[in-house]
Amino acid sequence: MVSKNKTQIKNEIQSLLHETFGYKTFRGEQEEIISSVIEGLDTFVLMPTGAGKSLCFQIPALYLEGTAIVVSPLISLMSNQVNALKQNGVKAEFINSSLDYNEYREIEEAALAGELDLLYITPEGFQGGRVRNLIDDIDLSFFAIDEAHCVSNWGHDFRDDYLLLGQIKKSYPDLPIIALTATADFRVREDIVKSLKLSSPKVFISSFERKNITYKIEAKNSVQKQIDQVLALHKNECGIIYCQTRKKVDELSKSLKKKGHTVIAYHAGLTPEARNKAQSRFERKDNIIVVATIAFGMGIDKPNVRFVCHNGLPKNIESYYQETGRAGRDGEPSFAYMFYGMDDFIVSKGFIDRSEMNENYKKISLEKLHSMLELCEMNICRNKYVLNYFGEEAGDQCGHCDICNQEVKSFDVTVYAQKALSAIYHLNSRFGANHIIDVLLGSKNQKLEKFGHHRLSVYGLGKDLSKQDWNVIIRGLLLNDYINYSNPEYRTLGLTAKAREILKGESTFSITKKLGQTKKKKSVSIQVSDEDYDTELFSVLKEKRYAMAKDKGVPPFVIFSDKTLKDLSVKKPKSHDEFLDVYGIGKSKCEKYADTFLSLIGEHSA
Repeated sequence: MVSKNKTQIKNEIQSLLHETFGYKTFRGEQEEIISSVIEGLDTFVLMPTGAGKSLCFQIPALYLEGTAIVVSPLISLMSNQVNALKQNGVKAEFINSSLDYNEYREIEEAALAGELDLLYITPEGFQGGRVRNLIDDIDLSFFAIDEAHCVSNWGHDFRDDYLLLGQIKKSYPDLPIIALTATADFRVREDIVKSLKLSSPKVFISSFERKNITYKIEAKNSVQKQIDQVLALHKNECGIIYCQTRKKVDELSKSLKKKGHTVIAYHAGLTPEARNKAQSRFERKDNIIVVATIAFGMGIDKPNVRFVCHNGLPKNIESYYQETGRAGRDGEPSFAYMFYGMDDFIVSKGFIDRSEMNENYKKISLEKLHSMLELCEMNICRNKYVLNYFGEEAGDQCGHCDICNQEVKSFDVTVYAQKALSAIYHLNSRFGANHIIDVLLGSKNQKLEKFGHHRLSVYGLGKDLSKQDWNVIIRGLLLNDYINYSNPEYRTLGLTAKAREILKGESTFSITKKLGQTKKKKSVSIQVSDEDYDTELFSVLKEKRYAMAKDKGVPPFVIFSDKTLKDLSVKKPKSHDEFLDVYGIGKSKCEKYADTFLSLIGEHSA
């Protein structure tokens, strides 16, 4: 390749951005990252979902001679990315288990002939065999490792097959590697660099803040009604609801279907065929809700997911951050809800305690789980807490979470804490939270009478509070180590040495109670910044996009994103040149679709 100066390279990658992908400017540090790869440097990228990670390796693949190998763990995402690249005129293919022999052979021949800019493979490709032999036989430009946190034992989504990627540097020492992830704390970042044997990599860490997402977290209180309220706010919009178990997924999806919602269930208990069908339906249909387990990774590249709702507590901040990041990938206003309860915490903690992981890993997993609960219970800006967790400084208020959007007040509840601790003491640390609360409320049930607990001095001492209030107090005591699980298997609560401080009046205990009603959030209807757009034209274009996508067998967003359709509805182009000025439209898409969409726009405007 002829040597070029930095100005020439800058101009050429800018042209690729506009002519191929239809974007006028780079976002954040994209341009610097792309330059790093082009210069042949190992590069580590930490960038939020939806911030444009893919362009960081796609543009260098177009610029450099040879084929870029992209390692991706999810077959569905591979397919979507390759389809989207082909729509933009990029020579890209993937190799995975979904191909038949003839399809694989065609791709193999194209790769050997040097006809591909990008070749997507799974990490298993480095086990040896035909895929590895193919990689050895083609002219390569660099390696891109997507979802790089999967290589770390400390990552929230560790995969054994990713450990094979440590072979790359040994086998291809002269080729640069770009490792990309959206979720990694400091420990995971170090592990990625070490495991992939990156050589003095250039490190790019973008802000973790997703300013287009509003966060709202509430304790469970008739969770079905809480979910119904979310769906009422997001009528006719696309969303994801995460549950902790397959049983909850099946129960909730059936319940929502009975109420007239368009719903699909998704979890590891489904057959591969059923999962593929569910994912395909989710990608291709608007106004659909997927109910899925948090433990099973659904490859989601759909840009117009308007809300994510957690029905239960995620196991760590990393998982929560990744899952909520599936909302608003198009940059439009979106929402992340969570309804959690102490039972969620207990279930997750029990799973960790009973697991076969080593003690150090158990300790770290429990720390991460406690951090997740702390995010829910603490009265500080949600974003500040998450950003600090990932080592990023943040202001005290973000303006787009429930804490920042309403008044809060701190209440001294030392007296009630003493009552709760006294009840646990009198119950000899042999009972769980529900039984303790029943004693404090003076409940009349057979279990209390059977044990004679209706005769305890603490019986009925907490009648002035609700069951929900007592749950908050007990969660706070647990979170602050005044109580612990005396028998995790049976979820019984016991006192710690620290409890004496409150019982003896040497320490106070406070909780926060939100005052006033949460501001009612309007359904986030489609918007284009501050500009008005033609909603009727948008609907016409959307219908045409859906029909074309169905005919081609690809998700609608692969042809045009909602953001592109909205921009078309604002600008109403009349020529090919004006069509090219629309967000997300490059030369290839202009050639394929301009005449059809210009005709529709002309008919509508006539």
